[in-house]
Amino acid sequence: MSDLFFNKIGSVMVVTPNPAGQLKSSVQKKDVAFSAGLDITPALTRWIFADFAEGTLTDQWGNCYNHQVHSLLSGSLSDGSRFLELLGESGFIVDKAADLFVPFQKLDINSVESSDGLRTAHPRAFALARRGRKSVSTLVTDIRDFTFMNR
Repeated sequence: MSDLFFNKIGSVMVVTPNPAGQLKSSVQKKDVAFSAGLDITPALTRWIFADFAEGTLTDQWGNCYNHQVHSLLSGSLSDGSRFLELLGESGFIVDKAADLFVPFQKLDINSVESSDGLRTAHPRAFALARRGRKSVSTLVTDIRDFTFMNR
């Protein structure tokens, strides 16, 4: 049985613990509607790893700043790959879940309009993203500790 699920499309990958696996005690759920007209249902929160350049937007005074999407990320795509690799080496079973929601596929990282409209265009991402950017080793340590303490 899987302990973690992941899905990757393009330069975005999401990872979430399996509610039936060893990491079930670290599962978090949020209520979301997956599309207009559908009922609100509980969904697994997830770590989002993606490669989006930083400082691509410019304010009215010429200062560079990050796209709003950066507040939702747990790290880069390579961080996500390393995260899965380390968890696999720790004995956790990782499986791909093709139907796991992967946000931001058509995000324009260089567009202020895209950044301003992110909450409207991808509201589920704000509900489902596990916030707080930590190093991959810290995430893995937290998971190991949390799992050990909740056995």
